[in-house]
Amino acid sequence: MQIRFHDLRHTCITKLAESQASEHTLMAIAGHVSRKMIEHYSHIRMEAKRAALDAIARPVSEPDGAQNRAQLHAEEKPRVTN
Repeated sequence: MQIRFHDLRHTCITKLAESQASEHTLMAIAGHVSRKMIEHYSHIRMEAKRAALDAIARPVSEPDGAQNRAQLHAEEKPRVTN
């Protein structure tokens, strides 16, 4: 099996995308200037898609639910700048 640098690039960008790195972060690391290139280089696995959907389907009674609610409320508050 022969591995090309290009294959490593696809794998790296996919792993970053699956780790929920922001689009801007992905573009900065990969040197891409468009969303289309990010879509071309990232190949999100079905397992990662399922995990992402499972994360939002958890009941609020689970420990992460309280943290998520607190984070949402913090994000809703207007920022005060001086």
